[in-house]
Amino acid sequence: MTSILVRTIIVYVLLSFTLRAMGKRQLGELDVGELVSTLLISEIASIPIDDPDIPLLNAIIPILFILAMEIILSTLKNKSEKLKLTLEGKPTYIIYKGRLLQTELRENRISINELLSELRSQGVGDIKDVYYAAVEQNGTLSVLKRDQPEMAHAVIIDGTLMEGVIRAQGYDGEWVKKRLRERKTKQEDVFLMTVTDGGEINLIKKEDNG
Repeated sequence: MTSILVRTIIVYVLLSFTLRAMGKRQLGELDVGELVSTLLISEIASIPIDDPDIPLLNAIIPILFILAMEIILSTLKNKSEKLKLTLEGKPTYIIYKGRLLQTELRENRISINELLSELRSQGVGDIKDVYYAAVEQNGTLSVLKRDQPEMAHAVIIDGTLMEGVIRAQGYDGEWVKKRLRERKTKQEDVFLMTVTDGGEINLIKKEDNG
């Protein structure tokens, strides 16, 4: 009994450290990779508690390995938007500028009843009041109503040009270059550049870490 208690305490401390190191996001905000890592860690952690004959190292080493891989992947994704999109996907609009995209609904296997239910849970009583609705990478639905401020679309993230977003807004690479020249800024020096539906631009330069 004492052995099981000690093992439980050790695993509890290890899990607390691991989950804190992975970040503070809630379960509903986890992407697919983070959710898989969390489920895998919890399964591995239970093994030495269920069977006292199994060495604790059989759980500690895999948990620390998963933690290391999660931190490495997270760092790489933050440095490469293309890798982030490859691993996590991108938000999918199901309502775009007030138009319901039925093809996207079908591809995401969302019924109209499910959509209406989710809109009601967010305080939207009529679908016609929605200007934007997007399924985020973690599966949650983000909603922007018509009477809310304009949507800001990211056209540059950490020096990377979001070509698909730019085309969707009716612009091209030359338009972006011109806006950058007006602000005497290079693309690689931009941390975030957004443009609203009305054409208002917001630009945030990278901080000088030197």
